[in-house]
Amino acid sequence: MENKEMRNANLKNKIIISISLLVFSLILSSSFINSNHIFAAGKFSVDAKIDLKSLSHPEKLKVVASANGETGIKYLTGDDLNSNSGTVSFEFNEKNDIVSVGSRDEYFVCAYAIDPITNQMQSYSCVEGNIENSDGKNKISIGSGAKKTLSTGTFQTVSGGEINSPTINVWIPLSDRKDTKQLKVVTMIKGEFESRIINTQELLKKSNDNTINLPIVYDKVPEIGAIKEGDMFYACVSANELNPPEGTECEHRVTSHTFHVHNIVAR
Repeated sequence: MENKEMRNANLKNKIIISISLLVFSLILSSSFINSNHIFAAGKFSVDAKIDLKSLSHPEKLKVVASANGETGIKYLTGDDLNSNSGTVSFEFNEKNDIVSVGSRDEYFVCAYAIDPITNQMQSYSCVEGNIENSDGKNKISIGSGAKKTLSTGTFQTVSGGEINSPTINVWIPLSDRKDTKQLKVVTMIKGEFESRIINTQELLKKSNDNTINLPIVYDKVPEIGAIKEGDMFYACVSANELNPPEGTECEHRVTSHTFHVHNIVAR
């Protein structure tokens, strides 16, 4: 009788262990259903593949990205740059206090080749894209091809004069979105970000044409060198009320003079 009870107890334990392993494997496998989806719940990523063939043995890259009203900065050095391409992944929240990511939302990535001794920028490449997987991976290539509206193509050098304490003057037309309560504005130039959350209704009251103007001053020299004529800059605006078509819209321009004010219309 004792042997029979022991056999039954062992059998129950094996069944419990088997069920536990099955449940665990199901949970684990659900995290790997699709290679375009990442593992953390409530996150998505922008994965940039950087073509390095136009660079001469780069030793350091600063890579920046902005999506869904959020920003990221990463550096590539050493073994990261030993082949013809480098890869970097930026993870962002699907939802924050201002906006929830959706397909067609816009984002951008810029890579800066840096002199490892002086830490000064040698060249840069930027690209703008649209979110395709709002809960997964969004792959984009940078640093190759010809110049296009949304891409600089290969890495570009900058030889213009210095711009001291430039102001990025962001213009945001809202005649079609006058019910927007809050907006997040993100700007970037020379690898440096600035962001503001603005009370849209208050600013619209001061506007005659339903267009908000937000000046953002860059009064510090970026870590990779002074801002110059020829540097590219971005402005992105985010709010759920901007949907459709996009909850985040981005625009870019290249500085074309050495005066202080540089205008950009963000949507």
